[in-house]
Amino acid sequence: MIAEFVSASKNAILAGFDGVELHGANGYLLEQFLNPNVNNRTDQYGGNLKNRSRLIVEITGGIAAAIGPDKIGIRFSPFSQLSDQQPYDTEEVHQTYAYLSSELDKIGIAYIHLSTNPAIPEKTYHAIRTGFNNTIIYCNGLTMETAEQKLQDNSADLVAFGRGFLANPDFVRRIEKNDPLNDVDFNTLYTPGETGYIDYPIYSSLQ
Repeated sequence: MIAEFVSASKNAILAGFDGVELHGANGYLLEQFLNPNVNNRTDQYGGNLKNRSRLIVEITGGIAAAIGPDKIGIRFSPFSQLSDQQPYDTEEVHQTYAYLSSELDKIGIAYIHLSTNPAIPEKTYHAIRTGFNNTIIYCNGLTMETAEQKLQDNSADLVAFGRGFLANPDFVRRIEKNDPLNDVDFNTLYTPGETGYIDYPIYSSLQ
């Protein structure tokens, strides 16, 4: 598995991409290794939080050796229950991401991309911020106002918008002009057909 991640990253660079983002969030494989409710291994990749974090650290280190650490980012979603993940001890979650931030800082990757949610305590944000010296990106449910606040108080270096772009074809202009945003229709996200994909209006057409 580690070799496959490294190979895919090398192929991405050969194909002309600037870098790769590892998906360590939303219940995908890398986050499954972190969660003791899923990871019941008894070898060096299971058990305590350092062992459960080992796969991420080794994959990241392997990719860094192959394409350079400056071409790597990783996405995390601490305390997320997406994909039916079951919660585990809150202090263990906190210590896991504090540990990972420090280890990834040693490797020197470009950024950590945090999917924020109300369950994340402030001390975990702080631990990630202090343990990792390169770029921190926040995403997930941000408004223009909350995004600006995160930038101004130095919680984040960058902010990312996903659903905002899906619902607003003129998203950048709306941000620049402080125009109101279309609401996201969650019933049509990633469904077949035009509805919820190319039928959101631009702001000028609403005037």
